[in-house]
Amino acid sequence: MAHRIRLPPPLLYPSTTSTPLRLVAQTPFKPDAGPNPPYVLQTVPFSQGYLFFGSDDTVRAFSPSLQPLAQLNTTQRGITSIVAGAKGSNAVFITAKDGSVTGWDTRDLSKEAFKLQGKTRAAYLCASQSSDHSALAVGTELHQYEAMIDIWDLRTMKLQHTYTEAHSDDITAVAFHPSPSLSHALLSASVDGLMNTYDVRIADEDDAVQSTSQVGASLAHAGWMALAGQEASQDLKGVFGATTIETLQYWDIEQQEQLVDFGDVRDVALQPWRTDYMIGAHYNEALGGVCLLAGTIAGDVAVINARDKESWYLEQVLSGKTSQRNYGCKGHRDIVRAAHLDAATSTVVTGGEDGQICLWQV
Repeated sequence: MAHRIRLPPPLLYPSTTSTPLRLVAQTPFKPDAGPNPPYVLQTVPFSQGYLFFGSDDTVRAFSPSLQPLAQLNTTQRGITSIVAGAKGSNAVFITAKDGSVTGWDTRDLSKEAFKLQGKTRAAYLCASQSSDHSALAVGTELHQYEAMIDIWDLRTMKLQHTYTEAHSDDITAVAFHPSPSLSHALLSASVDGLMNTYDVRIADEDDAVQSTSQVGASLAHAGWMALAGQEASQDLKGVFGATTIETLQYWDIEQQEQLVDFGDVRDVALQPWRTDYMIGAHYNEALGGVCLLAGTIAGDVAVINARDKESWYLEQVLSGKTSQRNYGCKGHRDIVRAAHLDAATSTVVTGGEDGQICLWQV
């Protein structure tokens, strides 16, 4: 397995194409929460707006303009993540510490569509639906010396098989390949510093594992991406991994070769912007590469295009200062934990430890 030496930090340039986004709406996640509102931890879009998950163990729905719609009546204890279904799916999945995952039909959020319970009741931490909508992969925390990936068949609602040996610590991310032709390909990432890919059609774990990438630090985010020169192809052959120590790496899974180790993303700065931490990362087709959502402890958020190995672009800075378009809205005043970018509509929604959710548009 070949490794490349770490490159100098990329240069960060101002975007030459993006129109600045402004704060257009703001609302509390939980009305009348008092001086210590719950943190907003995650958000996903759905057909009627956005779902937000809070530290008070609730999931709340808001309209596209952030008008409150409903609070989901979940039966789970200790929610750990909320995950949107695959492209074309009406499903949303919620994982919990009680070892359960629930499925919700976003056309009717009045009740759970189904609930699946893991055999060991190890806490479920993350989930992903296959591109053909037939399977659900769910990752667990370390339980009795095993970190597991359960593969559920959504057609029968039965556990298809479980992988128990590929990781030795909490599994922090699972992601099915987005291409319909590779609906069987799964990526996983863990606190143990490994990113693995699997063919989930194969029950035997030794045969199912297709590649292993050693990042060297606890992973927080991971996903599929296009390799350079293959952006037009749906058959993504690269993966990225972002760590809890704010480092970022890209890998070619076919060659099991590290393409680039960017080191600490906090070293990539353009005054006055300087990243304090990563909120999240995803492959963004509209930007043609990996997109970083980065934050500061003051509550500012940046959208950074990390497509190029040597030059990154600061696409947006979402400031906590008073909005010029919506007077009185002051953005976030504390760390932002949740952020979702819709590049097609130039929209970003965010949620933070201040208990506020914000909508940013052109």
